[in-house]
Amino acid sequence: MIQALPLLIETAEGERDHRAAVLGRAREAHAQAQATLQRLLEFRADCLARSATGRLGRGDGGTLETYQVFVGRLDEAIRLQEGQAAQRLREAEAQLRLLQAAQQRLAALQTLLARDAHARLAREQRREQHAADEFAARAFLRAAQENPV
Repeated sequence: MIQALPLLIETAEGERDHRAAVLGRAREAHAQAQATLQRLLEFRADCLARSATGRLGRGDGGTLETYQVFVGRLDEAIRLQEGQAAQRLREAEAQLRLLQAAQQRLAALQTLLARDAHARLAREQRREQHAADEFAARAFLRAAQENPV
């Protein structure tokens, strides 16, 4: 498994980058849905402001009924757009959670790799210390054999 860690880390980095890109697109879709909703709300407010100035009062009953149908459809479009904006927000939040999970997986793999490197270094240091101790013990024995007391 330890030999596979660099490949796993590379794969996890790719997954994290992919998730970040998907999150960016989801946030952009949410922003566009919100902008559309805002335009609809502004249009509705403008229509209502124009009707309040009395422009519709000069028309016949059919004109008023047509206007009411129009405003009703506009209200329905606003409700639908609110739903779209909410859905896009939920999608962005879900993508954020997936990105966070990918980042956690990558961090865990990097931690494993760092621990493995630390363990290898500790083993190497113990080997070197053991070799140095062996060398010193042999040198001491040789010196003791060459110079008996």
